Amino acid sequence: MMTVATYPILQFAVASGILLAGVVDDLRSRKFHNWLFVTCAALAFITVLILGGPQALIRSSLGFFAGIFMLLPLVLLKIIGAGDLKLMAAFGAATDWNAVFMVSIYALFWGAVFGVIRIAVSKQAPALSRNIMQIAILRSTQGIEVHKIPYTIAIAFGWLTLSLSGGLT
Repeated sequence: MMTVATYPILQFAVASGILLAGVVDDLRSRKFHNWLFVTCAALAFITVLILGGPQALIRSSLGFFAGIFMLLPLVLLKIIGAGDLKLMAAFGAATDWNAVFMVSIYALFWGAVFGVIRIAVSKQAPALSRNIMQIAILRSTQGIEVHKIPYTIAIAFGWLTLSLSGGLT
């Protein structure tokens, strides 16, 4: 029989495993495949059902939909890809809406940090300055150079930040 203390450990392991699978898939193929999304989401829901019973599915479903709705504006603005949204939804099914919210905030921070590091390493700072000036002065994004990073890594770092900050209940 599961103890109350075992449930958070297994929940943490499943959530971390989902993010790890997403990062590996993203680094290999630059996308989060639909088959992996379905597998991760199913694993999350089944794990929650087994560990927490039918009542826990409500919290899990809220986390799943929070993962979609938190990142949907970023996908629609083409800031991140739909794979990142699917990864966050599967992650949300393994955790809850509060974890999705906090990880999303931390991921924005880490995404900015990794983006600036990528720009600095690739010596693209002048292009960044031109982009910022064009957006600030002309209010236009037409012709802007895009600097892409695998955002799944930022999401994983967001989860790590939340975990290490004691933000898990």
